[in-house]
Amino acid sequence: MLSQAVLASYTKPKEDGIHIGQLTVTGISPCPYETYLHYHHLDDEIPDAAATLRMKNGHWQEEECLEDLRHAGFKIRYTSKNQMILHIGRVPITGRPDGLITVDNREDLLSIKAMSLDRYTDFKQKGLAHEIKIKCQEQLYMASKELRNTIVGCWVYAKHKDSCRPWDIFEEKDLNYSKPIIEATEEIVLGKQVVTSPESPISLCASCRHKMFCWKKGLYDTSGIEIASMPDVVAKWREGHYHYLYGKELVEEARNGWVDENGNSVLGLVEVLGDKDMLLCDDLKVQRIISKRTEISVTKFVEKFGAAALPEVIEEKPVHQIRITEV
Repeated sequence: MLSQAVLASYTKPKEDGIHIGQLTVTGISPCPYETYLHYHHLDDEIPDAAATLRMKNGHWQEEECLEDLRHAGFKIRYTSKNQMILHIGRVPITGRPDGLITVDNREDLLSIKAMSLDRYTDFKQKGLAHEIKIKCQEQLYMASKELRNTIVGCWVYAKHKDSCRPWDIFEEKDLNYSKPIIEATEEIVLGKQVVTSPESPISLCASCRHKMFCWKKGLYDTSGIEIASMPDVVAKWREGHYHYLYGKELVEEARNGWVDENGNSVLGLVEVLGDKDMLLCDDLKVQRIISKRTEISVTKFVEKFGAAALPEVIEEKPVHQIRITEV
């Protein structure tokens, strides 16, 4: 009953007084068509109660990140309710960065993100190569009228939501990256340019929530494909699939060893077992098990009875599978 009441109370999310329908930095994409969709509200997303709670939780987790950074002695300003309002391009497009942080006597842009396990792991392994939206947003902030002549880079500070472990990277300002994105946005807003969807899928499609809207416009022949929207089910599958793959990776590392973040080789259970038959390691028991499996060798069958007899003993049976993959 209590949980139902909470969800009901967030059924209709409230505007924050800033994002009231207009295009902001968060709506600009390296893909001009995605920016076009946001500007003309052609595929708007209305968050449900659970999504609103997740965004609210992310807000409080980001506030905790600010507290942690201040606890570590960093000077931070223009955060929370005192965020700067930046202006990008000739439109201008407005945006509010997370703040400014002083590191080694230099003030840099600060971006704070609370991430799930899959995002956090990818962020550690691939940096902003897997977070194109973050890269685009922070580069646009650094190209703003207020910061382009004073800021040289941005600290992207991420926190894993469950374990609270932090990770950060430094992204240098790159006006050559932001310039074409700003120019494309100006053409959409000021030049009233009509942008069409890409002729074929691009790399940005993988993380774009508009891909089905885009593909239904003719990018793919969907006449033999059922189209549905089930965000909660999709999110559950993606999280479960990620944990499955990540779990296999961790088990494999525990078995056979890995290289840690400092480049040091860490032994795995199999290596410690060596030529022994059993290893007792804390709460784990590792055993060497040798078993025999019976099977018919195709090579030996052909040698004994001839290749002509092989089709007489081979049966073909249809196998029905349901395979789920990300598009």
